[in-house]
Amino acid sequence: MKVGFITVHVKNLEESVEFYKNAFGLFEVRRFSPQEGVNIVFLKDEEKGLIELIENNHMHEVNEGALVSIGFNVEDLNEVLKRLREKDIEIIRGPIEVPSGEKFVFIKDPNGVEIELIEGFGV
Repeated sequence: MKVGFITVHVKNLEESVEFYKNAFGLFEVRRFSPQEGVNIVFLKDEEKGLIELIENNHMHEVNEGALVSIGFNVEDLNEVLKRLREKDIEIIRGPIEVPSGEKFVFIKDPNGVEIELIEGFGV
């Protein structure tokens, strides 16, 4: 079994699409509206990773940060940190290095979803 995609329920679809494109270099591969008031965008990374962003105008409130967290494997955390700072993206925790050698930081997207960026995590 393989993970197909991660779903994030968002308050503002366009703001979220721009965030994931700008911060992580993801690109849009599919956009559709399965019903009035519901808009979906799939974003893809350089390999096969997918994130589905759903804006549902029928939901009265997106529970900030409680719906999902996302982990991104990175080759060079210092280079990623440099790019994030250049884009004024706040680091909320870290960098942290654990005894096994992994290094990571945490940021949040515009919806409060926590994102972990980790170097040295090979699965």
